[in-house]
Amino acid sequence: MKNVLSAIALALMVPALFSCKTTEANYKAAYDKTVAARDSVAQVENTIYGSRRQMQSATIATDSGTVEVRRMRVKVTEGGGALPEQLRRFNVVAAQFKQRFNALSMRGRLADGACPGAFVVETAEPYYYVVAASYANAADAAEYMERLRAEAPVVMREPCPFILDATANRSRIR
Repeated sequence: MKNVLSAIALALMVPALFSCKTTEANYKAAYDKTVAARDSVAQVENTIYGSRRQMQSATIATDSGTVEVRRMRVKVTEGGGALPEQLRRFNVVAAQFKQRFNALSMRGRLADGACPGAFVVETAEPYYYVVAASYANAADAAEYMERLRAEAPVVMREPCPFILDATANRSRIR
């Protein structure tokens, strides 16, 4: 009887062992599915966040040379550490984020350390920029950006730091 039960159990397990066999075709199908999913996420992200990479850029002459300035319509983020009146024309951006929480966290680290006047601005997307300092003229902003780059109070990823011209949202320039 014991041998009969063992034979029946063996007969039932043999097909199960061979039916789970992994083949190259299975690996290829799984790989293709993963690549398709990754590409669709990249396309959606490009659609949502692609316009931020399309900032208008210009070179402005200052007394000490020329500086590249990017131009985009922004507004001061509510709870971002500044009033709308404090947003000047030329802003030194130290960080950029897709998430408001991350931008506010970085702003807090900057404000506690080397940049007490740091605040957060946002675009319509929304996309958040942490402004280390805001100036009325490009020369002062360029000087501060070089100092910020040299001292680097926080880790800054490309393209930061850069100068953001925020006059796109004003009818007159201050």
